[in-house]
Amino acid sequence: MSYTSRFLAPGALIASLTACVSLGACGGTSSTDETLFGGDGGSSSTGQSSSGSPGGSSGGSSDGGGGACTPCLSDKDCGGGYCVQVASDSYCAASCAGGASCSADEACTALSTSAGQEVSACVPRGGVCGIGSGSGSGGSSSSGGTTGSSSGTGSSGGGSTCGTLVGPNTSAGCSSCSGGSSTCQPNGCYGGWWCDTATNKCQSPPSNCTGGGSSSSGGSGSSGSSSGGIDGGAPPTGTVGNTGGSVSRLYFAVVGDTRPPNTDDTSGYPTAIATKIFQDIQGMNPRPTFGVSTGDYMYATPGNGQAAPQLNLYVGARGNFTNVMFPAMGNHECTGYTASNCGSGNSDGVTENYTAFLNQMLQPIGQSNPYYAINVNSSSGAWTAKFVFVAANAWTSAQSSWLDSTLSQATTYTFIIRHESASANTAPGVSPAEAIYAKHPYTLSIVGHTHTYEKSGAKEVIFGNGGAPLSGGNYGFGLIQQRSSDNAIQVDMIDYQSLQPDSSFEFAVNPDGSAAP
Repeated sequence: MSYTSRFLAPGALIASLTACVSLGACGGTSSTDETLFGGDGGSSSTGQSSSGSPGGSSGGSSDGGGGACTPCLSDKDCGGGYCVQVASDSYCAASCAGGASCSADEACTALSTSAGQEVSACVPRGGVCGIGSGSGSGGSSSSGGTTGSSSGTGSSGGGSTCGTLVGPNTSAGCSSCSGGSSTCQPNGCYGGWWCDTATNKCQSPPSNCTGGGSSSSGGSGSSGSSSGGIDGGAPPTGTVGNTGGSVSRLYFAVVGDTRPPNTDDTSGYPTAIATKIFQDIQGMNPRPTFGVSTGDYMYATPGNGQAAPQLNLYVGARGNFTNVMFPAMGNHECTGYTASNCGSGNSDGVTENYTAFLNQMLQPIGQSNPYYAINVNSSSGAWTAKFVFVAANAWTSAQSSWLDSTLSQATTYTFIIRHESASANTAPGVSPAEAIYAKHPYTLSIVGHTHTYEKSGAKEVIFGNGGAPLSGGNYGFGLIQQRSSDNAIQVDMIDYQSLQPDSSFEFAVNPDGSAAP
């Protein structure tokens, strides 16, 4: 079936588009009919030029949809349509606001744009780009999302607040429905969405709000500590530096995508959110011994001079956490497009963004390549662990050989940190890396790219909620620790306002990645 009448792109119309719209396949909440979208599947290999502009052709589709999608960075790429966050990437879609109708094969759906604005756009009812067309799991979510009605109040009540999040029936400063294009809620959003008063952006309702503030201005919640459900054992001892280290047990933080809402929008950098997240990590008792980050620290056009200033803001916020952070490279550290590939000899070459990332993020920890490995072992010799950082947007045959060799080195625990999830396979290094992963044992793959948090696979977890415009869930950070009781690895998401874990998201894996109690 064709969707060419509804989807717009520069120079060509998009044939089809998939959206999980924060349902069970991608976490969070939604007011959308649950029958629209299926479960997880592969992404199509969408064509893009080496300069990073959207391509019009599509490679082979692994999701069963058979359609072509046009990726985008912002609305200006979409010829009058919206650049919306769907599945594991952003694609152009036509508006259905103000009474505009969709075709019989589409649904008018509330989505987040790449800038974090809530919009209504027509999306196909079958799976095509990014998500398969299987039966899926409806509104259930690994991040604890609860599907709301079109006028729903969210999981915590429409008149409630949750930290800086304000429910539909409480007055707030969001403006997604200004101009009378949609039925407007008192908070300035529509379709049951909540307003984040820290950014005045709309988002899907919070999955829970334990310990959060209750005032309309957003209470600060309880003070940070690792008590209760996230206490995995005795406070860790030992240290981790730029080259690794030894500790009594693994206990580290994960910070996801942190970028402004619009291209070259350095003044709109989410400094306050990033600063609070790193202050939260610093204030935990016990404090994580180190941290990892999943990429996208900037939203800058290569050559416009904004990459370094944006990284300066990130590094300044990160400085509130005094222990070492190990960063992964994201697509925005190349050209911004998921299909981009940077580095000497690659299609996009050495961009300003790539150079700034190497100089400002990697050089201070003694790394010269965007892919590297760090060993953190038991101070008693009881176990070993390696942290393997993969750069899917700087993929080369040399990195492929290095990854295979590095994963061949036996350790008790293996954590692989990469920006894109397995489903975002338009990134040059995703599918080749996944093929290498399959040959070796590993504990957990930690990724970002999608601006939410979600257990996205048996051995994959997404943390992309570090300040970039949300597609679901709340801002916060991951906390990963080795449990003293059974040596399993426990994974939590800590809300940056309430400083409480999302109990419905928590899970654990054994050293080999199998599910643990």
